Amino acid sequence: MNSIPSTLRDIDGDWLSQALSEQAPGTRVREVEIVDAHSGTTGRGRLNVTYVDDRGLPKTLFVKLAPDDEKQRLFVASNGMGKREAMFYQGLYAEVPVRVPRCFFSSTDDSGEHYIMLLEDLEASGCSFRNSSERCSMDYARTLLSQFALLHARYWESPRLQKDLAWVEPPLQHEIGAELVGVALERFGREMSPVFRKMGELYVAEGNAIHQLWNRGAQTLVHGDVHDANLFFDKDVPGFMDWALICRTTGMRDVSFFLAGTLDTEDRRAHERELLVFYRECLLAAGVQAPPMEDLWRQYQWHTAYRWVGATCTLAMRDAWQPVEYARRSIDRINAALADLGSVASISEALNSASLA
Repeated sequence: MNSIPSTLRDIDGDWLSQALSEQAPGTRVREVEIVDAHSGTTGRGRLNVTYVDDRGLPKTLFVKLAPDDEKQRLFVASNGMGKREAMFYQGLYAEVPVRVPRCFFSSTDDSGEHYIMLLEDLEASGCSFRNSSERCSMDYARTLLSQFALLHARYWESPRLQKDLAWVEPPLQHEIGAELVGVALERFGREMSPVFRKMGELYVAEGNAIHQLWNRGAQTLVHGDVHDANLFFDKDVPGFMDWALICRTTGMRDVSFFLAGTLDTEDRRAHERELLVFYRECLLAAGVQAPPMEDLWRQYQWHTAYRWVGATCTLAMRDAWQPVEYARRSIDRINAALADLGSVASISEALNSASLA
């Protein structure tokens, strides 16, 4: 196989013919046309493909590859995001019990600086996408939680996490995280609610201990980044995109990420406890010895802060990763969740208990 293309422009008919021949031997591509391109956290694009003969391959492909900007490319390589997602699409994607884009080719170098995925064009497949301004119904929330439970139950304390899936590592703690939280505190702290400053100061001071706290509990495989922009719908079934933050940790990372970061604040306040009960019931139905509700609630308090850290780092980067307006809406919802749940106090208490043990 030829080297991994650095940009969409480097994908020509010869390279694509070789790549797609892994799916359909003897594939010959006549023409490749770039119809859409974007480079942010990672490079993305859509290709129109004309074949010499029809072997059942799609006429449009969605492409993910390294970003054009050198600094962003090095950042993605340093945290392994591109390499991790490429490895997911090299095989694991086909066995997870949730809807994901079909992959036609995936490759990465050892450094993770260069990678590429040729994926299903979901729009061409008739899939749809939510808008973050739409209110999330409780039926939809339950549907998504049931999908989380299917995913988590499949790998719940599985020996495979130490064997063939050992490459799925614990959540990354990047040193830039505390720096970006500090930047966000300085830029936005005065205009935010008090809980924003309290959480930020606690994370800057106790980041290592907080990351250890988040990993307490039964280990499983989690998506790690479930927000509106990473979801699609195949008819009424939710699907999951962007597996760059896949990791092994407690299932509550996915659950709290969604509930605290996506639900309307009033809906979350009214329904979050019953939704956690529903998630636990789904785990039990899947044969998992789920933790008691008391433990799940405590994990929910803790992991809501994980969602906060991600949104705060995104805000600190201004428009580089997500539009500031989008990040601000997320922060407002998560600040309210932190305050309602007493997350800062719960985390502080758990850290003090650990230090006294």
